[in-house]
Amino acid sequence: MQATMFEGVLASAPEGVAAIKAKFYLKTEKWEAYLKMWKPNVLPIKYLGDAINRLGIGTEVYTLLNAGIGGAIENWLSRKGIATNVVAYDNIEDLAFDLQFNRGITKIYTADQEQAQIIGFRSTVVTPNTAWSI
Repeated sequence: MQATMFEGVLASAPEGVAAIKAKFYLKTEKWEAYLKMWKPNVLPIKYLGDAINRLGIGTEVYTLLNAGIGGAIENWLSRKGIATNVVAYDNIEDLAFDLQFNRGITKIYTADQEQAQIIGFRSTVVTPNTAWSI
């Protein structure tokens, strides 16, 4: 089983004026509108769908955005033909702590080196414009 971070891997945060609008949607908990502001990263999303649908590799998606957004991310992925579990965490340290007990996750794709260092040896940094390797 593997996992990936939503933000930075599957989608990129809004920039400029869109970021201001996105903050409003986040504060008012309008999750669908908030996610529409994020830019989908095509290659990682294609790999995620391929890994789950064709290869049968169990994959969880983790987010640090907000505890209430998990269902909206599941819907966002479902519209792209990907059915998987989304788990929200308050911070990367809580995720890293829980992963100590979830030994079934053998690889976690992260967006930056800082997250990778906190999570540990199972993490792999990927860029938004590349596909993953199994």
